Amino acid sequence: MREWIVKLNTIDGGAAEALRVVQHFDALVDQKSSALAMLRAAAVLADCPAGLEDPERGLRVGVDAAGRTLADAGSATALRQVQRFEGITVWLDRQESPWPLDHLILERFARSLHAVKKSRDTSPVVAALRTVCDSTVLPAERDNALRRLGVGPTVTVVVTHAADARRMPPGLVVDEHQINLFSGSVAPDTVPRDIAAGIHTCAATEVHRGWQHARTALRIAVELTTGEPTHVRYEQLGCIATVVESVDAEAAAQAPDVRRVIELQAQRPWVVATLEAVLSHSSIREVARLQNLHHSTMRQRIDWLERQLGYPPLSSAGYARASTTLTLWRIAMAAERRHPAGTPAAVACR
Repeated sequence: MREWIVKLNTIDGGAAEALRVVQHFDALVDQKSSALAMLRAAAVLADCPAGLEDPERGLRVGVDAAGRTLADAGSATALRQVQRFEGITVWLDRQESPWPLDHLILERFARSLHAVKKSRDTSPVVAALRTVCDSTVLPAERDNALRRLGVGPTVTVVVTHAADARRMPPGLVVDEHQINLFSGSVAPDTVPRDIAAGIHTCAATEVHRGWQHARTALRIAVELTTGEPTHVRYEQLGCIATVVESVDAEAAAQAPDVRRVIELQAQRPWVVATLEAVLSHSSIREVARLQNLHHSTMRQRIDWLERQLGYPPLSSAGYARASTTLTLWRIAMAAERRHPAGTPAAVACR
């Protein structure tokens, strides 16, 4: 497909763009992406607000051109372009004349929504996991679904990015996340150590809350010392979870202290690791030893950091400020690493 796009681009740019639209929605179907993920893709491809309505699922939602969810999907306007397929309605809301590919985007969007919905409905395991994760179902329904899944009274919920799904056992995809459920209190070795994962152990009857806790942990799943993806347990976050749930990645990245740390990290790759080590140990000599540095070298680094940051991280006020900065840095960095290239997602459960 990509070879054809390259060839067509040299002959007919419009045909190449059409193929890109088709390929994009085909990939979303292969990934069994959520309705919201497809809606965002349609809005970004069309560069205008988009919406969908599926009465069977009680779903009506709209997003703006950047894919941000709108509080109100809005009523139809004279310029609204609508496509219906198998009971699903999708639309684009332009402020000007339609684009040449609008009809194709709407047609592929509607058919892709139906294709994924149909494939999900044919999997009893996915249906059971979807019921378990749904906070609106009755306790009796949830209990029946848990029995079908065959899990014990205690489970470990693992949430990863849907883009990492090929490296995980099959699981339920919700928006851009994949949910896996395992019996017991320990995440299995099937979760690769080098992908980001949020983990939470809870009672099986609490999975509808537990998967959201695991998703919170995923939002901070980046290693401070290396900047690489890591596994984070929700239980270990404590009040940090409140910060993670309250601050989105864009706001975290725009915080002045975080921007400053990112700038310094570009100059000195040891900045974040050193800051984390200094905050984690009471002795500078111990920090120097752990990082295989002479005490005087570590002292020079800390002095340099104080001058560059504009405050002493080891003071009481500085400690709180630096610690909060690193938490926000993790939120921002974890978000940057959530879309590895070329890794479609799956939708089933074990």
